[in-house]
Amino acid sequence: MAILASLLCLSCSETNVDYDSNTGTTSSTGAVKTYDVDIEASTDNPENQAQTRADMPFKVSEENISGKTVLYPKLNITQQTMPSVVVLYNKNGGKKEVVEANWTVKKEGSDVKFHLNQLSTTSNLANGDWYIMAFMGGGEKKGDDLEVNTETTINVIEKGKEFTTSCPFATTWRRIVKQGSKLKLYNESKKMVFKPQGVFLVLSLESRMTLPTKINRNITMESNAFCASGEYKFNIDRNNVSDDADKAASYWEPNSANAISRSSSIYEKYNARHYTTNITLKYDETKNDGTLRNGQSDLNSHIYFNSYDKSTGTNTPNTRTSRGFLLCLMPVDYKKTSDYPGGIVNETLLFGDVEVADANRTNFTYDKNTYTKSPSTWRPYMGRRYLLGSFSDELAKGSSYNMTLRIIRPTLFVERLWAYRQGSELQKKQREEAEQIAEGKRADNYYPSLNSGNYRLTKFSEFTPIFNNPKLQLDQGKGFQGANAMNIGPEYGYILTMGNNLDFADLNGKQKKFDNWFCTVSGSRVIYGIMCFKPFGNRDATSTNNYKVAVRMTFPNPRATSGVAKVETYYLGPNYNLSLNVAGYYLCHDEFWKRLDSRDIITREFPLDTYWLTTKYMIQSNEPRPRITKFTTDGVSQDKLTVGRGRPTYYFLPWLRKPAW
Repeated sequence: MAILASLLCLSCSETNVDYDSNTGTTSSTGAVKTYDVDIEASTDNPENQAQTRADMPFKVSEENISGKTVLYPKLNITQQTMPSVVVLYNKNGGKKEVVEANWTVKKEGSDVKFHLNQLSTTSNLANGDWYIMAFMGGGEKKGDDLEVNTETTINVIEKGKEFTTSCPFATTWRRIVKQGSKLKLYNESKKMVFKPQGVFLVLSLESRMTLPTKINRNITMESNAFCASGEYKFNIDRNNVSDDADKAASYWEPNSANAISRSSSIYEKYNARHYTTNITLKYDETKNDGTLRNGQSDLNSHIYFNSYDKSTGTNTPNTRTSRGFLLCLMPVDYKKTSDYPGGIVNETLLFGDVEVADANRTNFTYDKNTYTKSPSTWRPYMGRRYLLGSFSDELAKGSSYNMTLRIIRPTLFVERLWAYRQGSELQKKQREEAEQIAEGKRADNYYPSLNSGNYRLTKFSEFTPIFNNPKLQLDQGKGFQGANAMNIGPEYGYILTMGNNLDFADLNGKQKKFDNWFCTVSGSRVIYGIMCFKPFGNRDATSTNNYKVAVRMTFPNPRATSGVAKVETYYLGPNYNLSLNVAGYYLCHDEFWKRLDSRDIITREFPLDTYWLTTKYMIQSNEPRPRITKFTTDGVSQDKLTVGRGRPTYYFLPWLRKPAW
């Protein structure tokens, strides 16, 4: 996921407030008075940044910005008048009035000026301490509120394309006075400025999967920082009204109907309230967008991608869109819904419904029956909660950002463990028998499909990325070497970051270091984790986030030493980019997990016990090669165990020799 500011300024141009008004319904009573107005206003127009404006016509321009050719929306006003909503407030007595008014448009070269000639109101603006704030475009007046619904069925962006969007522009509060027969700004030397209240995202898509894929054109955004609909509710605090006070955003309230319901107030405290926005990427049959279009019948609802070839990389044809889709969003003040003193940050995530588009790939890896079938028929489930991208960056109002939504999904460590038999179904075997069954050299009807030769015993460096966890230490509030663990709050408990035991994992024949982050509440049977992510401190520059997963382990009791544990895995990959301040708060809680479909989760069950390992297939001389290890709640490495005397029996887990895709 990439978010790159393209230095776009959405702003109104220089204007004189000297325009006719549409007399609208007001909340006040009394006769309507029409005032002549003489107020000059301008728009924010920083150097080398494009003028743009919401709910007015735009035209996509191509220009060189900072040495890079970019497409961005540029103001393209052709109307002679523009409507607006004007808020009037009297600090003497607190009277408020919301009216509609029209601006006359005048162009002077590349500049656009707006003139307000008249303003109709029931208030006596000659008496009192009056202030004015104006909103142009992007909404509909409903009583004393301004309702905004931005367009979320979005089109591709291309040079010369004209479109409109509904994110409004607003001015600061400005003090006005009546001089003679006209209303004027109290400080005429400072122009009135319309500033954009929305943010533009240009969404592109790409697939990095080695299988062909298709994605539904309906995408879901969940965010505490952005939404697409809501209202400006002008509940004005007189103490916040002063000349040039920028308070428009403080009156914005997201549509509560789109709020995600949570049963935990603690979860909302640490993550603030999230809102759902449904986005549709509109199909245009006349535009070649770089994706795969080989006569598929459902292009109106899906986008197809070719399989990604690692040898050609991003030059692989039909694996990425050549055009972005333009989306305008309204920022949300997420601090309104949380008083967490540690500080809330933006949490924005986009989810999609992705499918493998290979007719031979029919068996999902969440289903244990799949492991009786050939790996060439396997596929991952990537339904409606497949994470396409996320970010915690603070996006500036009036700017445009590029964001790539990426499809990537390798065969995970846990998917390579033969899963047809699990939990209490597993059998203990002697070493030679376990190895021969795993390698397909001894037939055993209880272990069907292993005679394919596709499997072998698991290595220590393949076992630990799945099972290693510090539940025992954290349940005691401890880290390692007796140090105390940090408690991050109720319903989360103690946390610990740890690398893989003995420093590395075997990732497809290469040594890679990974870090893992865990949290658990003392006395709970559950430990949550974010596992297999690129290590902190650049300890392995060649490592990857492609195998990053969210994990939930449930044990028979908080400090269990026997019984069956459940290991649940949800794929994150490099698309999970929330700030480290909130990454665990978002994922490591039941509120996150209960929003998943059971098919989104790879669920496996394993006895807490001893397992045979292979000492073959080592990739380097320093690779640890214990013959046995344990799945326990103890985060200390289990590589020094001694095989019992005689011919002991232990559990074993066959390992798929090569990734299924």
